[in-house]
Amino acid sequence: MHEAKTERRGGNSPVASLTMEQVVRASDTILDLLPVATCICDLEGRIVQYNQRAAEIWGMKPRPGDTHGEFTAACKFFAIDGSPLSQSKLSEVLETGQPVRDQEVLVERADGSRVAVLINIDPLRDNRGRMVGAVNCFQDITDSKRIHAALTDSQQVLREQEQRLAATYEHAAIGIVEVDAEGRFLRVNEAICAITGMSKDEMVGWSLLGRTHPDHRLEDEDLFRRQVEGELGMYSIEKRFIRKDGRVIWIAVRSSSVCDAEGKFLYGVRVVQDITERKAAEERQKILIDELNHRVKNTLATVQSLAAQTAHGAPSQKAFQQAFEGRLIALGKAHDQLTLRHWENADLRDILSAVTAPYGTHSEDQITLVGEGVTVPPRAALTLAMAFHELATNAAKYGALSVPTGKVEIRWEATMGALQTPSRLQISWHEQGGPPVHAPARRGFGTKFIESSISFELSGTAQMSFDRLGVRCMIELPVENELSETPVGA
Repeated sequence: MHEAKTERRGGNSPVASLTMEQVVRASDTILDLLPVATCICDLEGRIVQYNQRAAEIWGMKPRPGDTHGEFTAACKFFAIDGSPLSQSKLSEVLETGQPVRDQEVLVERADGSRVAVLINIDPLRDNRGRMVGAVNCFQDITDSKRIHAALTDSQQVLREQEQRLAATYEHAAIGIVEVDAEGRFLRVNEAICAITGMSKDEMVGWSLLGRTHPDHRLEDEDLFRRQVEGELGMYSIEKRFIRKDGRVIWIAVRSSSVCDAEGKFLYGVRVVQDITERKAAEERQKILIDELNHRVKNTLATVQSLAAQTAHGAPSQKAFQQAFEGRLIALGKAHDQLTLRHWENADLRDILSAVTAPYGTHSEDQITLVGEGVTVPPRAALTLAMAFHELATNAAKYGALSVPTGKVEIRWEATMGALQTPSRLQISWHEQGGPPVHAPARRGFGTKFIESSISFELSGTAQMSFDRLGVRCMIELPVENELSETPVGA
């Protein structure tokens, strides 16, 4: 053993010339005060000193005189990935004299458990620079590694969730908007741009009430104010919105709050859908229901009128039943034609063909229809069906349709107005080849019905003429009046 000597080199601080034994004696009281595990080895690798923290990490205490290599036979060391180390890091330092910095290794203890260790090993040198050993400072980083791995996994999951959320946000089929407490747009997706007709740059910073229709602005403003103040966590509203191109649409908005831990409003998330088509469908449905109610009432009134007038002119119960049933059938056929066109209009040829078909029993060409395609609105369809039912019934009983040689021609044409649009519709009924016609002593129900229904229902005229060679009827009605009939649901 050598006594400690002190010498100066070029004015530097004194450097102690210490033996290993002196190092050990000096470190006895210090090692156990260190917060990290520490082990001192001599040049041959014998463990000459260690602290309690080192023994805890190793899971055992080295025997006196154990070399580091012998000790590692019981306490194995591996790379952090679990692969065996060819030699310990301390042996590398003793062989090379180079320090090891922040190396991670796995220590497998005698009981089979493993701990991750972060090591820093420095060579010990005397005042002449000769290496006399090494000091190994290491710490258990198992928990921190586990936490780091958990955090890494969590961060990966979070990144994946954020990516999925971002993809969903951008590609959702519904509009999504984030707004601050002042109602300014913070973030928008592509769908809301398609709904509003605005770009993202135009929308960010825009006010949520900026293009709200004036009729709904106050309602939405009040609901949003209550949401910001914490009275409402969520609210829904359907409102009209003015697109950038000026078109007014209907949108459904569901607004939810995002708050901090203390419940203070941070921002709102508004989910927006274009419901213009739904609103239009609801309006159409309402119109159809109103129109159906209107038509049912009109039909009932028509049936009541038919019943009353038929009963007034019928000589017997049987005659009443036959006449009334025939007129109801004609009414039903007109309804069938209107139903095919959703009660918007009916084709005049189809109406006349359906009403007169049962009466041309002697030959296929006994009844001839001549005219271009013309559609008439519901009121005209029903009235004309009833009028021509009366003409066909009378012809089948007394006129041209009562004999095989008789013929009936129904001809119609529309008179064009100044603007080359139909102004009046003329329909003629002409019988020929039937029994000689004699003018009736009094006007019967059929004649009265035809003239009055055309006049009162359609603002037109109907003129019956009882020519000896065949009955004639000329019906004329204003097309513009009929075709501009009060809109459905107005």
